[in-house]
Amino acid sequence: MLFHLNLLHLLLALAAAGCVRLALREIAGRSMSPSRLAALPLLATAMTFGFFLFYAASHEPTWLFGAVLLIGLGVGGARGFSMTLRFDHMWRLVRPSRHRVLLWVTLLLPAAVVLEAGGAMMGASFAGKLLCPAAALLAALSTGALAGHALAVSTRLSRTPHVPLRR
Repeated sequence: MLFHLNLLHLLLALAAAGCVRLALREIAGRSMSPSRLAALPLLATAMTFGFFLFYAASHEPTWLFGAVLLIGLGVGGARGFSMTLRFDHMWRLVRPSRHRVLLWVTLLLPAAVVLEAGGAMMGASFAGKLLCPAAALLAALSTGALAGHALAVSTRLSRTPHVPLRR
């Protein structure tokens, strides 16, 4: 351990970078398969499990983590149902809207990694004990929003009218 950081902090940083990369590909406005839309929330969910491990180790109430995750699911679901969506049923290609809200929500994940690492480096001080749970709750909110968005988009795909798209 270097500065009270461990291997899980490095994995969280790499996963956050991967989430940002996937979000940038999604908001580029190109056509993609529906399975590619699921990659971002799946990686964010795996990342948030690591945050949950840190959160549970700090002896905070776990119901709060679940409540924040459910709030994020609701916000992301509302966004997913209200956005414009084009879907080519023949080639199974989807083109979501190019709004940058997805990127801003995804950027909360690297911010949570920075908060967690900062809290770990501060150790047992008051600020350290405050930053680590806040980072986990921020990651849960972001992941909930990404997962809710993906679930809403996936349920809308079967009812979306056909629009011919090119890759």
